[in-house]
Amino acid sequence: MPREERDEQAFTGLEAGIIFIAFVVVASVFAYVVLGAGMATSQKNQEVLHAALDEAGSALRPGNAVITKLDGGLLRFSEFDLETAAGPTAIDMESVTCTIATTEALFTFPPGDPAVDLSWRYRRDTDDVLEAGEVVTVRLTPDSTGIGRGDTFTIGVTATGGETASLTRTIPAGAGENVYIELF
Repeated sequence: MPREERDEQAFTGLEAGIIFIAFVVVASVFAYVVLGAGMATSQKNQEVLHAALDEAGSALRPGNAVITKLDGGLLRFSEFDLETAAGPTAIDMESVTCTIATTEALFTFPPGDPAVDLSWRYRRDTDDVLEAGEVVTVRLTPDSTGIGRGDTFTIGVTATGGETASLTRTIPAGAGENVYIELF
């Protein structure tokens, strides 16, 4: 047959099958890459979620009430409860740092300071580690803070693992001279 009369525009079944197989192979490789990337991202998200839950689960939770004693109209001590918010993490209470902050000053009580007294309201064992279900009462007895009637102060408790709890309270301006007050 002469060259001009040949029709080479049509596919044969074999050529179509080869092209179809090539498309299937490329699509399966692409799907494998996409699924692999999705699985890696999902696993990383799961790791981040578990790390966040562990961090949040070890937080300290203060009680609602703060008992204070005013002597001569000035703060003599403050007392409040602490417990773990959730999770299995335990907090060593012998390593906590307490602070009292006002608009004028910041008072820091490092671990072992005699101004910080820990008494266990509910304890499951004999160690000084606050675990789930235990409650410890923290009593801060600063020498002199100058906090008196009408003043707002913030008590902060920080453990060595970074767990924190804070309470902000205001002493009523009409409080008496030598009284115990429960602040909410």
